[in-house]
Amino acid sequence: MTERCDIAIIGAGVVGCAIARELSRYQLRTMLIEARSDLGDGVSKGNSAVLSTGADTPFGTLECQLVTRGHQRYLAEAPEMGLPFLPLGSLTVAWNGSERAILQTMQNEILAAGFHGSALVGADEIYRRAPHLAPGAVAAIWEPDEGIVDPFSTPYAYALDAVSNGVAFRSDSPVTRAERRDGLWHLQTPHGDLTADIVINCGGLGAARVEALAGYADFVMRPRRGQFIVFDKSAHALLDVIVKPVPTPTYRGILMTPTVFGNVLVGPTSEEIDDPEDWRVTREGLDMLLAASRRLLPKLLEHEITATYCGVRPGTERPEYRIIPRKSENWLTVAGIRSTGLSASLGIAEHIAGIVLGEMTSAARKTEMTAIRVPSLCAGDKRPWRDDAIADSAYREILCHCEGTTLGEVRDAMASPLAPRSLKALKRRTRVMFGRCQGFFCGARVQALFEQLSAANTK
Repeated sequence: MTERCDIAIIGAGVVGCAIARELSRYQLRTMLIEARSDLGDGVSKGNSAVLSTGADTPFGTLECQLVTRGHQRYLAEAPEMGLPFLPLGSLTVAWNGSERAILQTMQNEILAAGFHGSALVGADEIYRRAPHLAPGAVAAIWEPDEGIVDPFSTPYAYALDAVSNGVAFRSDSPVTRAERRDGLWHLQTPHGDLTADIVINCGGLGAARVEALAGYADFVMRPRRGQFIVFDKSAHALLDVIVKPVPTPTYRGILMTPTVFGNVLVGPTSEEIDDPEDWRVTREGLDMLLAASRRLLPKLLEHEITATYCGVRPGTERPEYRIIPRKSENWLTVAGIRSTGLSASLGIAEHIAGIVLGEMTSAARKTEMTAIRVPSLCAGDKRPWRDDAIADSAYREILCHCEGTTLGEVRDAMASPLAPRSLKALKRRTRVMFGRCQGFFCGARVQALFEQLSAANTK
C-alpha cells in the first residue's frame, strides 16, 4: 500500500528535523524519512556543538543570515524543550602580528555587519579569560554571545516535537526511486512507497544521490572529514571559553572548547575524502590534534583522552549553502549545509517553511500544539539520581557510573515515541557508555537491557 502525504522530508539530520518541527505547526500531512536506523545518525552526530552567532560566516550570504536567525531562535525556543545553552563566549586568537592584522580586518567587518557585541582584545584580557592558554597570544576577537549546546539531544528534541504534533517518521528507509507523475512525487523505499505533493531533500551526504533520482544534477558532493579528540572531565578546569584559531580562506581551523557534558573537545581536522562513509579516525589526524593541543593548551596533555570521533561534512564544489527551490516541480533542495548546520537549523527551517507555504502550497496554522521536553544531560544540571523528589527507585540505580546514567533514564528513552533503534542511538539519548571507561563496566548490561526493551517495544 502506498502512503500519501502533502510533504515528504528526506533526511532526519538536525536540519531535516528542524524543518519537520516547523511544518508540524501547520495543517499538513508531513512525513520525515531517514535512510539510517535512527535520526541524527549521519552528519549531525559529528560536530563541535558550538552555537555560532553568524559573526564568523561570510557576511551578506544566505548562510550568515540563517545562522544568525538560527542562533536567535535557539536562545528563544530551546529552553522550553529542555535543551541547554552554555554562554561561554569565544576567543579567536592571534599569535603574531600578521594574524593580528587579519583579526583587525575581521573585527571591522564584524562590526559593520551589525555584531556589536564583538570586541578586539589584547593579551591581558585573553589570559584573564583563558589563563592556561600557551604563552604568546597577542590579540583576540571576543564574541560573548557564542556558546555550546548538546549536539545529540537537539535533533532528537526537534523530531520529538514534530512527531508529537502530527509528523510521521519512517527510518531505515533510503529513497531508491523518485518519479514525478500526475502532479505528484512517487518515492520508493525498502519499507513501502509513498506519494507527496512536495519533496524537501535534506539528504546530507546523500543529497546529490537523491537529486539524481529525481533527475537533477546541480552540484557535486565534496565531503570533508573532521576528526576530534575528547579529553577527560578532569581537564574541564583548564578551559571555560571557546578558543578558535584565525581562519584561512578555506579552513576554520582546530578549535578547543568545553562540552556541555563536562569534557574538553579539540578539533576538527579538515580532509577531503572520496567516500562519504569514511568515518575513520586516523593516526595522522590524531597527531595533528595532539600537536594543536600541545601548542595551544599544553597542560591538556596531562589528562586522559576519553574518546575520539569523526564527523563528515556534506560540502559541495562551492562553499555556500545549496538551497534550490524548484517551485514548478514542487521539489526543494537543502544541501551543502556544512559545519554551521547545527547553528543555522532553526533559521533554515523558518526559511524553507516560508518558501513552501508562501510559494508552493498553503495551509492554516494549527491553534493548539503539544509541548515536549527532553531530559537535560548537561553536566551542571541535577541528574535524576541526585533528585530526592523522585520516588521511583529506578532513578537511583546507576547503570553508567562514568556519566551517572540511571536505569530509569534508559527505560524512559526506550519508551519514547522515537525510541532509539540502536545501541549508539541509546548512547546519544542518555550518555550511557559515553564516559571514561567507554562502556567497559556497564556495556554488557546496557546491551542486554537494550535488547530486552527493544523486543518489548515490537510486541
